[in-house]
Amino acid sequence: MMNNAALMLYVKAQNKLNNAQEQAKAFLNDEEGDTNFLSVIILLGIALALAAVFIGFKDQILGWFHTNADGFFSTSAGE
Repeated sequence: MMNNAALMLYVKAQNKLNNAQEQAKAFLNDEEGDTNFLSVIILLGIALALAAVFIGFKDQILGWFHTNADGFFSTSAGE
């Protein structure tokens, strides 16, 4: 009786171990979600490039914006 119970327990443990090994292999070899990761990396690169451009040309960009904004608001207020 005890040997039978021990054998059943061993078989259950072996089955669970085999299932865990199969799931681990599937997790390591599965390639779903690759595209999302690459998209995030590309978007991050674009954001960093835009930040670098803004930092490099900050004075020119702000000067252009203030000139255009002042011209826009002065013509709007005059009407």
